[in-house]
Amino acid sequence: MYSDPITDVSEAAASQMDLIRESLPAYLAHSALAGCYLGFGVAIAFQLAGDVMGTSLAPLQSLLMGGSFGIALSLVIMAGCELYTGNAMIAAVGQLTGKTGTGSMLKIWVWSWVGNLIGSVVFAALLAFSGSMPTEPFAAIAAAKMTMPAHELFLRGMLCNWLIVLAVWCNFKLDNSVAKLVMIFWCLLVFIGAGFEHSIANMVILSTAIMMPGVGTAVQGISLSGFAYNISIVTAGNTASGVLALAVIYYWVSRRYGVEYSWGDDAMDMAPADDD
Repeated sequence: MYSDPITDVSEAAASQMDLIRESLPAYLAHSALAGCYLGFGVAIAFQLAGDVMGTSLAPLQSLLMGGSFGIALSLVIMAGCELYTGNAMIAAVGQLTGKTGTGSMLKIWVWSWVGNLIGSVVFAALLAFSGSMPTEPFAAIAAAKMTMPAHELFLRGMLCNWLIVLAVWCNFKLDNSVAKLVMIFWCLLVFIGAGFEHSIANMVILSTAIMMPGVGTAVQGISLSGFAYNISIVTAGNTASGVLALAVIYYWVSRRYGVEYSWGDDAMDMAPADDD
């Protein structure tokens, strides 16, 4: 039933591994772009958050941030780059199908994460010193993220990346660009609106807060150790759901599904599905 997207995802994992072998700097640059693209989403979301804080529209803050943050994953998927949270699923599917090995899966995870970190920190520095960002939402949200209980961070990380990899999976299943964008915006609206945690978005948010004049050195709870605490736990949660909530389940279903349904003009035909 899912043989085509499983094949496409596996080939994407193999292509990433080929680039890592051929030119690691090029792969890191490609991954760094993802950190930057998420930075654009952070910029518009936090600008809107600052605009409505303390106003009658404050209850709509999460909705506004979620509705605007879709630009981030839209750029990642449409322009093309390597986002760790999506790669948690992509590399796992490559390993499950045998297209790439366990070592390759781990390399894709490590190097895409490192590249995302580089891009996130560079973009955060530009954002922090641009003078265009409101300080209040960065101070409040960063402090909350750095002091949240570990189990909450892990579970919010799992819930977040379940939505992210669903958006990435739909990108492989859908052919229409408008349909892909609709799914991206729906998934990210839920992720932001529900308060889930994304490791790479947090790299930008927390780095910006640390470097922003008047925030990083003045607000209690914001520190490099808080950054490490949040990112390590959220990364673990993101990885767990990328592997378990999508890669393993869809791979298993694709191997066990007995029939495949195809819709004709007048009726539904049922035929045996290939056992991939």
